[in-house]
Amino acid sequence: MKPAPRPLRHEDHGLLLGQLALVLAPQARTLPVAVSLLLVLLLAWRWLLWRRRAPLPSRWMLGTTALLVLLVACALVWQDGGGIGRELAVALLGAFVILKLLECRALSDATLVTQLSFYLLLTLYLSDQPFWLALYSLAIGAWVLRNWLLLHHPEARSRLAIWPLLGRMALLGLPWALALFVLFPRLEHPLWQLPQSAQSGTTGISDTMRPGSVGQLIRSPEIALRAEIAGPPLPAAALYWRALVLWEYDGTTWHPSRLRRQQLAPAAGVAGSTAGIDISITLEPSRQRWLFVLDRGQALSAGAEAAITADGEFMARRPVEQRIRYRTRSTLTPPAQALPPATLRLALSLPPGNPRARALAAQWAQRHADPAARVQAALRLFAAAPFAYTLAPPPLGAEQIDSFVFDTRRGFCEHYASSFVFLMRAAGVPARVVTGYQGGEYNPMANHYVVRQSDAHAWAEVWLDGRGWIRVDPTSAVAPSRIEQGLDAVVGSEAADWRPSRQPGWLKDLRWAYEGMVYTWQRWVLQYDHARQQRLLQALGTSVGAGPLLAAVLGMLCLLALVPLWRRRAPADPVGAAYARFCAALARHGCTRAPAEGPQEFAARASARLPAAGEAIAAVSAAYISLRYGDLPADRHAQALASMRAGIRRASAALRR
Repeated sequence: MKPAPRPLRHEDHGLLLGQLALVLAPQARTLPVAVSLLLVLLLAWRWLLWRRRAPLPSRWMLGTTALLVLLVACALVWQDGGGIGRELAVALLGAFVILKLLECRALSDATLVTQLSFYLLLTLYLSDQPFWLALYSLAIGAWVLRNWLLLHHPEARSRLAIWPLLGRMALLGLPWALALFVLFPRLEHPLWQLPQSAQSGTTGISDTMRPGSVGQLIRSPEIALRAEIAGPPLPAAALYWRALVLWEYDGTTWHPSRLRRQQLAPAAGVAGSTAGIDISITLEPSRQRWLFVLDRGQALSAGAEAAITADGEFMARRPVEQRIRYRTRSTLTPPAQALPPATLRLALSLPPGNPRARALAAQWAQRHADPAARVQAALRLFAAAPFAYTLAPPPLGAEQIDSFVFDTRRGFCEHYASSFVFLMRAAGVPARVVTGYQGGEYNPMANHYVVRQSDAHAWAEVWLDGRGWIRVDPTSAVAPSRIEQGLDAVVGSEAADWRPSRQPGWLKDLRWAYEGMVYTWQRWVLQYDHARQQRLLQALGTSVGAGPLLAAVLGMLCLLALVPLWRRRAPADPVGAAYARFCAALARHGCTRAPAEGPQEFAARASARLPAAGEAIAAVSAAYISLRYGDLPADRHAQALASMRAGIRRASAALRR
């Protein structure tokens, strides 16, 4: 006959409800607000039932609730364009685990909820893997294991030291975890690609530029990249993180040249390139193909699998869907090169319109025979006229260049870069727009630069005979502090309070320490690939391949696992262990227990021999006899054990007097 399932106690339901709330809490980082509210409502419903000790809902009510959850999911799928992203899939799993908790009556149901809690913990890593999440999931995983043990063995609460037991289990598994982590590096590319909703896509610099496109990024505090530069820190004015070159202008928007973008060549390796500045860049996911380099990139590490265009843009083989790390070599000196006729025509082409700007540029061309003098004339215009750098420029008219240069005269980098390139082309000077990031905060604790989306920038390059493409940043003529000191130095009160440079010194130091820990976690854990494994093995001074090393380490760990079998001993008994310590303390004061002497007889003899501790000795012996030979319930068992340990402390204190 099959035994009846063991019903759950009220405190068991509380444990399951608490652990599920803790497991689902970090999901709010990535789930839509509506989905998070739905999960909160379901959890609140279950909490109210538990708080009031009300009966669980009927199957009909649970079925209706499940149908409503599915309808909400279908509505979100329809709103998202018909695709089920990973966030919605995780939300559905969480919702149905809560519904399972609403019908949880027996131990088997509680076991299933606990197992699904571990699956929900793993889903936390589908979006990103910050180091605090690893600490959080380890702590919550240990808590779930504790609850699982208490569900199956309620008496363990008074008979076992649960946390020391879990600590010993973790220490036994730690060598295996470290060995497997070192010997099995992260795959260069994932085995499969998880679906991702459109709203969760991460973007940064776009491949087009129009008024407002860069300004949208300036208000974002998200990190775009981190960079380690070999040697001393560079001045802020030298930190131009180059991404794209834009050639074609239609009167509103700048676009790259499709023909030049198709002229790809394999990127040179760092090991075989010429001298330059070595930089290691950790690029955040952008879902774009372009890779950032400092100023003029010369080479890229082979692991990045990138090609270089005719304009010096580095393009990855596939969009950057996850955080990547690559090494580059750059130079701050532009190479002198010839300008082919096709490129010259592209660098001088302009759409019709903007007659006032064309007339001004024609005056410069007549007045200055040297193209470099025309460049300086444009910079003097921006510096002398009442231009202003602002995050809230007024709207431009139909003739955008004329409207900005002669009317509004208020804007940010893309306004100045676009107007400058137009004026240069109208004056007969080949010019182009370059987009990327400028500046970055230097973390003195971790020795790297942090470049945020708010550092997005656009500048210009002009071609001068004998010198090649020369960078010209017209923003520096209007607001030189923007280039030398960063965004806050020029926008002032327009900058939001989230800007890191607006924080007090002590908070900035804490933030740098946290940023350093995050960067270390990313470098040595999240980006531990085959190349880093090889560098680690070389640093350890071993020339053995990964295969033989794997066999040797696993063999050593297997031998280590046999040690507990060789030194097998009876499981620790807290009552017996406490009484043994008590007898050892009395033996140190000349009262040794005989092998066949009972606890009551030994207590009488010890009290006569050591009268100062007689009362405590009697209390300890009485508690020991009730624990060893009595049939105490679980709550009184714990009280008696605590009383026994307190008596041992009193006896020890009396003997020391």
